[in-house]
Amino acid sequence: MSIGTTSGEPREIERFDDHYVSEALERSGPEFMALYPCHVIAAHVATELRFAGVNMTIPTACAAGNYAIAHAFDMLRSGRAEVMLAGGSDAFSRITYAGFARLGAIAPDVCQPFDRNRKGMIPGEGAAILVLEPYSRALKRGARIYAEVAGYGLSCDAHHMTAAHPQGDGAARAMEKALLHGGVTPAEVGYISAHGTGTPTNDLCETIAVKRVFKDEAYRIPISSIKSMIGHTMGAASAIEAAVCALAIFDGRIPPTMHLEDPDPECDLDYVPNEAREHRVRVAMNNAYAFGGNNSSLILKTCEA
Repeated sequence: MSIGTTSGEPREIERFDDHYVSEALERSGPEFMALYPCHVIAAHVATELRFAGVNMTIPTACAAGNYAIAHAFDMLRSGRAEVMLAGGSDAFSRITYAGFARLGAIAPDVCQPFDRNRKGMIPGEGAAILVLEPYSRALKRGARIYAEVAGYGLSCDAHHMTAAHPQGDGAARAMEKALLHGGVTPAEVGYISAHGTGTPTNDLCETIAVKRVFKDEAYRIPISSIKSMIGHTMGAASAIEAAVCALAIFDGRIPPTMHLEDPDPECDLDYVPNEAREHRVRVAMNNAYAFGGNNSSLILKTCEA
């Protein structure tokens, strides 16, 4: 198991806080310590499914899903595991909502990535788990193979606790590393799943970073943000988006960026506005960036023997 998360089990600490405020702390019970810590997410799933072996929870905030898949990739390549469940999970919480509200990062109505009038993100919740295994094992059990994880790139720009580097330094390095690790060129990438939170800073910095890495190719590649439809699911976000990339490769269809009505002239790439698009994708890049400067890019491609 390899699970990414931002908040772990925030509802447990919220329940504890409610009991504390109401002077009924005894109602929390001793089970609190077995439910609250972040690492118990992967442990509980492994216990329920009777899995043994590698078990890791990675709390790199909104990039955690990609980090978890990258960790699973390494475990398989090193021979430490035969199969890995990898992804991310985050439940909606008052902690998350209050924190982003205090930062002034929540949109008043809808999330509008790359739109001139974007005002912020919309908190969401969700989970996605991918089954990762060697190609030979998948063939042997007759699995439906959606895509191959070809490589990943991680970086930490440490520019600011919450703000991205204005020139997209960390994001660009993560993309460059992913391309190198995956053995693909910018010209081969057919779709980019953007982090695309809908905040003024993120969308501009991501656009700058994509242009730095892909240069003229940046204007050719369709890019979209599914956060415009399902909100920002925190540690689950890039895991869900990795699944979307796999489906885009498998189905030849990419999702749109909804609510993109008035494109920001500084965000001038092809953001697939408002309608899904039939498009053959052989290589997809999944970008995710997080507080603390945690940046990640994942490369998926068509699976070929």
